[in-house]
Amino acid sequence: MGQIHLDTCDRMRELFSAALDGELSELDDARLEAHLAMCPGCRSYADRSAAAARLVRSAPLEQLDIQIVVPGRHLAVARKLQVAAAAAAVVATVGLSVAVGTLTGPSATRVQRTAPSAKLRFPDQELRMLERTSQARSHPRLAL
Repeated sequence: MGQIHLDTCDRMRELFSAALDGELSELDDARLEAHLAMCPGCRSYADRSAAAARLVRSAPLEQLDIQIVVPGRHLAVARKLQVAAAAAAVVATVGLSVAVGTLTGPSATRVQRTAPSAKLRFPDQELRMLERTSQARSHPRLAL
């Protein structure tokens, strides 16, 4: 048996499962019937699967001694709130990163190119330099 035949058989077994549930289109039903007529392995699978489905469907319902509680819609709402909170946290993190300047971008590259290469040893000099840069940006006539 070749790989193509095995792939076809796998697909036909999926179709047969859908046929057991009454969810097969007319075209797929015709394909399945044609394949079952030619393939003894799939025909055997179909017979065993149909017998198992009949057995399960005809079995009486089991009465449980314990109560089963299915979660209500409030959990779905909680999940949506969790997703919204996570998205808000991501937006806040990105916003703070941009504000602090940790993300790289065109403006960060421009600042890096214009900054002096030597580190300043005195905070007063650094502060004056930042003030001059800020003034130059706020007054277009002062910018070089």
